[in-house]
Amino acid sequence: MRELPGNGVEYGCDWIIRDILNAALTAANTEDAFEQSIAGCYPETVQIGWLTYDVVSAIKELGPVSWGLAHSEWLDSEVSDVHLLSFDGGDTHYWRTDVEDFIEAEEPQPKS
Repeated sequence: MRELPGNGVEYGCDWIIRDILNAALTAANTEDAFEQSIAGCYPETVQIGWLTYDVVSAIKELGPVSWGLAHSEWLDSEVSDVHLLSFDGGDTHYWRTDVEDFIEAEEPQPKS
């Protein structure tokens, strides 16, 4: 086994996949994607007294626990529907389309 500074080399091949993906792809920003999903479902604003907020801001500020639970459920749903992929037990997620595009770009082209 070789020493590879800055990389947790271990037996097996899983670390290779993680290392390649970390170097080649940007991890999915699931917080932003979730916010966009909620904003798409609830585009209206809410009024509290004389203050007006967009729904995302109101929920995040007034119900941070509820927001966190909803984000977690959304994330689980995206993983179940195979829109998001993880190769490290769920610590980092990548959009499936980004992984597919990377694989297609790296596949050797047949010689003519």
